[in-house]
Amino acid sequence: MQKSILILTLAFAMSSAIPAASTFTGKIQYRYFFKDLQGNDITDQASSTMGREQHYFVNNSYYKSYDEADNITQLYDSRSNTYYGFWKDKTSHQIDALTRTSQQYTITKLDKRETILGYECIAIQVETDETTSIYYYSPLMRIDHQAFAKHNFGDWNRYLEATNGALSLKYIITNHKKGYIWTIVAEKITPMHLTTKDFQFPVGYNLRN
Repeated sequence: MQKSILILTLAFAMSSAIPAASTFTGKIQYRYFFKDLQGNDITDQASSTMGREQHYFVNNSYYKSYDEADNITQLYDSRSNTYYGFWKDKTSHQIDALTRTSQQYTITKLDKRETILGYECIAIQVETDETTSIYYYSPLMRIDHQAFAKHNFGDWNRYLEATNGALSLKYIITNHKKGYIWTIVAEKITPMHLTTKDFQFPVGYNLRN
């Protein structure tokens, strides 16, 4: 489910001088790249449905994201543990985030490092029912994972538990069933003060359920 993949959408970085105990609040902008399983670039084709960017906003209780055209794509409220996916026809689908989307979730620590936006990132590999994903994250870029402990949907709680709340600055998702490799890379990080008011259900959208 592509909406669930977007969740692991998620990662943030400010500047390289953040204390390890700090948690991040703000926006991260990601760029998408796509290849088929043979290594051919299919970004133009895939972006017609998946988009080219994700603009992700997060604090210790909520997250939301927009595409490059400023269309909202997802919203999560930890108070009710509710996830909303959005479509361009101004409709939304509400999902109880206790819903688990994959039976398999196997984590392997990798001996890989990569510096992204000034952050030295370490890597883990995650195997799910349909995908193999590599996540690069910095322990300096983190949120309070306890607030998302019931967020089974997209296995977001499992990921945050494995990284102690650290958010991915780059991830590579290989979907074996659908035949693509999706690379998501952080290009810009903007620390922001975000409150509950910044994560309200958007005006003008109707729920499908």
